Amino acid sequence: MEEFRCKFCRRLLAKVENTGKVEIKCPKCKTLNLFSLNEIVVVQVDEEYLRRKFNKNKSLDADQAV
Repeated sequence: MEEFRCKFCRRLLAKVENTGKVEIKCPKCKTLNLFSLNEIVVVQVDEEYLRRKFNKNKSLDADQAV
């Protein structure tokens, strides 16, 4: 059985046997994860999520510097 994890946030998306092509949208970060037998992975990341994520990290860094 093979585990499929989001390539962006690492959340477990599925455990599947005998896979061909699998396309799963992560419910946490909304990244579209594409998996195939030869393990070529294409990831499409939601730009709004990235903006929120990076702004949050910048806020945390600024708070720690104070």
